[in-house]
Amino acid sequence: MVVALLDIFLTVLYARAGVAVFSPLVSRAIWHVFRLVSRPFRRNRGFVLSFCGPVILVALIFVWAAGLALGSALIMHPHLGSGIRASQGSTPRDFMSALYAASSSLSFVGASDFKPQSGAFQALYMFNSLVGMSVISLVLTYIMQIYNALKSRNSLGLAIQTLSDNTGDAAELIAGLGPHGQFDSGFSNLSSLASNTSEVKESHHFYPLLFYFRFAEPYYAVSHTATVLFDSVSLLKSALSDEDYGWLKESATVAQCWQAAMLLVGMLDEVFLNGH
Repeated sequence: MVVALLDIFLTVLYARAGVAVFSPLVSRAIWHVFRLVSRPFRRNRGFVLSFCGPVILVALIFVWAAGLALGSALIMHPHLGSGIRASQGSTPRDFMSALYAASSSLSFVGASDFKPQSGAFQALYMFNSLVGMSVISLVLTYIMQIYNALKSRNSLGLAIQTLSDNTGDAAELIAGLGPHGQFDSGFSNLSSLASNTSEVKESHHFYPLLFYFRFAEPYYAVSHTATVLFDSVSLLKSALSDEDYGWLKESATVAQCWQAAMLLVGMLDEVFLNGH
């Protein structure tokens, strides 16, 4: 129970990449399974991989619930028939009955047929009930935050795609931001891209599970977003004259685009690629 609660705390409340107990291992294992299963599908491989993120999310919830129920069952099992008894008839003493009683006390199943007979187990039942309700609330909040962050990431990818005239080409993006060499109006769009990239980077730091959410459209990918931003900053720095566009090349907005994309790629390497 302590291990499960610690993993929930570090994943949901502490919310920093690389600090959870077993959640990263579960996520990585499921991703490898999806990679193997999707290979025979070839052209439809991306469609199969798109289910990985939601499956990992469901699996984590199941593992957390199973860990709490199993831990509580290990406490209750030796005391079936003494500290914990069935409401009616004789008390079964098998481990499955202990698991059922534990799940019931955690509010995962419902009304229980097992009742605590001592103050210690009454306290355990109350503790389990509080843990169960708290975990359910935290998990629901976590799911909402995951999909809100995913929406922000997709919005950034779509913005870059549309600003580049649906090409995903950095040259088209720069040409659109500064038509006929006039970057005054496009500078605000570039500032928005830089700010949104910083926000997306931090959301992936809070919720590294986001890296495992994949879509069929390539412009939603973190790697695509970072690549276009790298190319865009490189073109701004190298293709424009210092005399006319020095103010743009030396602006904090351009620096933020580069640094935010660099941090995002670093996070991708650390979490998703595991440093390889």
